Amino acid sequence: MKRTLYRRAPGPVPDLPQNLRTVNDEDDAALADLMERAYAGTIDEQLGGNSDGAVEIASWRPTAVPDASFVVDEDQLVAASLISRHGNDFWLGYVITHPEWKGRGLGTAVVAASLRALDAPVLAAVTDGNTPSERLLTTLGFTPVPR
Repeated sequence: MKRTLYRRAPGPVPDLPQNLRTVNDEDDAALADLMERAYAGTIDEQLGGNSDGAVEIASWRPTAVPDASFVVDEDQLVAASLISRHGNDFWLGYVITHPEWKGRGLGTAVVAASLRALDAPVLAAVTDGNTPSERLLTTLGFTPVPR
């Protein structure tokens, strides 16, 4: 599947919801479940070549930046922005929103929290045709990187 690379320079971000917090180690099972629910039936359903959220979360953890990774917690995790670091680059690894909570700006809010925490350039790779993710990134000031 073809993917487009996006980059965002530091800059202002929108206000954040009150029920937002950083990710912790105890969130892994809930993040895996949220990921599977959010990606089911989408262009990214196979995730990293499988459909197992636990495998994806476990593969994210070694490069995770927990202080810049956020969740919205409504007695269950309903949205998440998971940041990783590879060398000197910060990557928006996953943006996840529970299907029943889509359309409320939560994806934008968690990514905005990550951007605020980092205040550094951030990269993101999006599967071409993933219109919601493309729209979210451009709304927050990401621009496609020429290849």
